[in-house]
Amino acid sequence: MKSKNKMKKFTPYFYILPTFIILIIVIVIPIIYVIIQSFYSTFANENIFVGFRNYQIAFEDELLFIALKNNIKLFLCVPILTVLSLAIASVLYNKIKGWRFYRSVIFIPYILAIPVVGIVFSYLLQYNGVINSILRGIGFSDLAMDWLGSPDLAFPSVAVVIMWKQIGFGVVLFLARMMSIDRSLYESADVDGATWFQKFLHITIPQTKSIIEFYIIITLIEMLSWVFNFIYVMTAGGPGNKTLVLEYLIYKKAFGGGDFNIAMAISVILLLIASVLIIIHQIVMRKEE
Repeated sequence: MKSKNKMKKFTPYFYILPTFIILIIVIVIPIIYVIIQSFYSTFANENIFVGFRNYQIAFEDELLFIALKNNIKLFLCVPILTVLSLAIASVLYNKIKGWRFYRSVIFIPYILAIPVVGIVFSYLLQYNGVINSILRGIGFSDLAMDWLGSPDLAFPSVAVVIMWKQIGFGVVLFLARMMSIDRSLYESADVDGATWFQKFLHITIPQTKSIIEFYIIITLIEMLSWVFNFIYVMTAGGPGNKTLVLEYLIYKKAFGGGDFNIAMAISVILLLIASVLIIIHQIVMRKEE
């Protein structure tokens, strides 16, 4: 009888064991390998332990700080995305005519493949692309810019494309939470003569606080370690490294004629930054619980 109870106790772990094995092989072991190799350097096909030399070289490279600065700039997209997503979700929550159609249209960009989005917008935003052709055609030639080729416009252009693709996730996430809010709160506010903005500020935001915190942390992580495909397809880090990010710098170091071990060192730096954000996320979630 006792043996049967013990078997029942351990049965759930047997079911999830294959998943854990796959995670260890695919994720944990490669991460450990990268961390170890970041302390080595390859000379004549021989691995030699060099300690923190790779990290020292990485921090002496100006490109690391340019890439990190650009990733931090992308963090500024997060509050914009959060406010826009909340506002749009709040409008759809009021079930305006055709709200289901609008919800689907807003969410479609999020499920599109990033390389597809990047290629399409590359054609749209190039100097002789569709957008500039339309502007010239309607008599606004002065507004036709080299959106991806200009050092001043390339990064904002890529950031706008990223926000356009990402906003659908926030809208659907917040809308799902709003659907579970007690309608009587809004009805009471209507009786008191509250405006839409007052209801948004004093009911919607407090009731979706936990989801807002979750969305902010997740989006920060994505802006740090999810934008490689956009940069690779649209600008390749240019012009003049104006759109260089940490992920693309790792790619350049590893496969663009740099040092593979230095690329691993930068990967560990990126992993540490992402880990800090993940820890913050866990602290926030535990606090909410």
